[in-house]
Amino acid sequence: MRTNGRFAQLWLDALATELGASAGTIDTYTDDLNCYLAWLDENSLSLDNVALELIRDYIATLDQRGYAGSTIARRITVARGLHKFLIAEDLGSRDPTSNLSTMRRSRKLPFVLSIPETEALLETAHALAADPSVGLYRQAGYARRAALFETLYASGMRISEALSLPSDAARPGTRMLMVRGKGDKQRLVPLHNRAIVAVAHWQKLAAAYSGASQLSGSSTRCAPARKL
Repeated sequence: MRTNGRFAQLWLDALATELGASAGTIDTYTDDLNCYLAWLDENSLSLDNVALELIRDYIATLDQRGYAGSTIARRITVARGLHKFLIAEDLGSRDPTSNLSTMRRSRKLPFVLSIPETEALLETAHALAADPSVGLYRQAGYARRAALFETLYASGMRISEALSLPSDAARPGTRMLMVRGKGDKQRLVPLHNRAIVAVAHWQKLAAAYSGASQLSGSSTRCAPARKL
């Protein structure tokens, strides 16, 4: 219906001129509005005779078409904004979205490696750390990664916690690490044998590189990191 399109354009113009919406926002809202207007046309509806039940039908249609939850939530927001604008400008007699509950966006689950993927990652890290042909500096860097991966795998600590550990946090024979976490709280976390060996290997290579750099008189600013 032409009236629907005219009202929708009035709202877009108001967003651009009065609220200063960016061109990208206007483009996104235009796509969302076109979807809503197309649905209204398919059902021979004008904006002023849409009821709450029909808005719910629109949401169900979006879901049936396979749109992501975030897309559906945004398109509901756009439809809500249009109807509120019409009421504010005395261009509509009712807002069918006024009693529509806010759609909660689903939280994405974190990506987790499978056990075979984790084992492959660890084995690759160890293989690189054991290869002297890459040079002492790069080998020490690979050893640091292997030590970091093994420490994370053994302890379950956060990445930020592991990265903030000093290089001497795991001393020879140490099977526990003192970790400072959120709220500046400290806790002990365990290490398994592979993590202990990996950390010791990295420390050995890092010390060897530092010693070689000092003997040669070269700068140590690019020496392997001193934190795990």
